Amino acid sequence: MAAAESERERARRVLTALRALPEGVLDAALGPAVDDNAQLLARVHAALRADDPEAALAAVLREISAISPVLDTPAGLVAGEAIARAGMGVERALPEIDRGQRELAAVGERVLVDALATDPTLVPIVEDALALLGNDGPFAALRAAVSTLGGIAEVFAAIQNSEYDVAARVAKLRAERDAIARVAPALAKVPALLHGAMEHARLRGDAASTARLAIASAALHDNLDDWRDALAHAIGAQLLPEAQRAATRIQAAALASGRLDDLAATAAQVGELAARVGDRDAELAAVGDRALVAAQLGLSGDARALVEHARSLGDSPAREVRAYLLAGQVAERLGDDSAARIALRKVMEHARAAALEHELGWAALHLGRLEAKAGQMFRAHQDLELAQQIGRTLDDPSLLALAAAARIEAAADRSAAEAVLAQVEAVAPAVRAELRARLETRWPARA
Repeated sequence: MAAAESERERARRVLTALRALPEGVLDAALGPAVDDNAQLLARVHAALRADDPEAALAAVLREISAISPVLDTPAGLVAGEAIARAGMGVERALPEIDRGQRELAAVGERVLVDALATDPTLVPIVEDALALLGNDGPFAALRAAVSTLGGIAEVFAAIQNSEYDVAARVAKLRAERDAIARVAPALAKVPALLHGAMEHARLRGDAASTARLAIASAALHDNLDDWRDALAHAIGAQLLPEAQRAATRIQAAALASGRLDDLAATAAQVGELAARVGDRDAELAAVGDRALVAAQLGLSGDARALVEHARSLGDSPAREVRAYLLAGQVAERLGDDSAARIALRKVMEHARAAALEHELGWAALHLGRLEAKAGQMFRAHQDLELAQQIGRTLDDPSLLALAAAARIEAAADRSAAEAVLAQVEAVAPAVRAELRARLETRWPARA
């Protein structure tokens, strides 16, 4: 009897909290809730409509080993946590959705140009896809809805503080959640339209459109196998920019997983295509990727042979500088610091004369690190500071972060390292946290 009474009391406390919620809040929580939360909220919602709500709620709570934190906290947490969890998930995905939309739209427009010239029957299919990709279509509606969902924290706080306008805020939140639900079917059509257009182009023998639609489909799904298929289509159609786009994604995945052989193989494919279409800059870049991988794997003979190949492509001031930069980087990876410094100083000299800031900045970074390693601190500080300045000027986050990290390592004391960190306020929070960790490791604070 006492146990039953305890269950009743517990149910009564929860029921009191739920009834204190503003009207419509629990309904708003049900829509975005998922998995166990969705089931729990649905049963709680049903219990509130039962003839004996306390008994019904006690039955729900009886199956929970301990009162859920969601139900045991002050009024408002039931709705607030569920809505916040769903909303933040969509909000986090928005940058990727935006990036995908831009890529799909750009590829789609190029396919449409191809179709107008070669296959008019493909035009309606591509136009249907493009209609969904514009800034006045469902993507725009999704952005607007997520923008409102971004204010979930404010709604949550308002519920907890019992502010008077909570009901209006919740109503707006529900409307935006419904807006996402309305645009979802339109967005769901995009994969099928792309697949249909790609199959149509393939059957018609339109290799260029097939390749570009394959790139769009890969961008939509971000699946590695799709990217490999897209690369094969692009190479078959001899579309170098599309091949480079697919290769970049494949190589990023290979680098992240340590599959350097995949990275080199992809670079070789792009390099061969670049040679066929006569793009020496792209060929040099691909040869460089292969050389750096060979050096990383300790294949010094292969790496040096590829550097010589790169030098044979250096038939312009810019390509000559890039070949010297590659030679310096490869020598550095192979442990030949003297040869690396000689090559990198040539880059510094020629890059300044040719106003090649990107190459100058990266050469300064590598040379500065080598000088610091050799104890030539005055030169190291000069070159690393130059690299950091160029990274900021060119808005190159990788160069900026690496230069700052090297300057922290080479700093004379903790105060100098702190000054370096203060100069990179604009870097991403994760990068700044990594730089701070490096500073604390290199220059631990005194107790």
